[in-house]
Amino acid sequence: MIVESAFDKKFVDFKRENNAERQFNIAQKYFYGGEGEEDISLASEWYEEAAKRGHPEAQYMRGYILQAGLTGKVDYRKGHGYLKRAASGDNIQAILMLARNYYYGAGAQRKVGKAVKMWKKGAELGCPEAEYYLGLCYYKGDYVRKNDKKARSHFQNALKGGFIPAESALFEMGILN
Repeated sequence: MIVESAFDKKFVDFKRENNAERQFNIAQKYFYGGEGEEDISLASEWYEEAAKRGHPEAQYMRGYILQAGLTGKVDYRKGHGYLKRAASGDNIQAILMLARNYYYGAGAQRKVGKAVKMWKKGAELGCPEAEYYLGLCYYKGDYVRKNDKKARSHFQNALKGGFIPAESALFEMGILN
């Protein structure tokens, strides 16, 4: 990399230092265009730097960018690896994305059991969306034994947490009028 200015040198120094939070914040600025133009490719590089240092949100964002192909190329396998690391750090967005990937077979082999396991983890962490999807699994008997009582409980938890689609599920079950 050619360093052209003191500003560029400072960014090279930031990349080399072991400060994942600073690297993540720089990535966020590039991703969302804070204080200038957005640049997804540069954001992805900075997320990668922070992810290497164990930053779960950066791991999620790097996985998301790779799987969505935001830099021009989709890489499900590599993105999946980043998402798994982020999920192991209890990143809710990564947990939800992995669960959907497993459920639908997007970027991973279709494994409904793994999806249910991820949604259970998300529910344990207080995620209303994970509660909703668990409720659907129990309501439909998808991988788990059909259980309307558990379905209702998960839907109610999702709704209490503000996940509005759970209201329709409760209405369909005849719980809400």
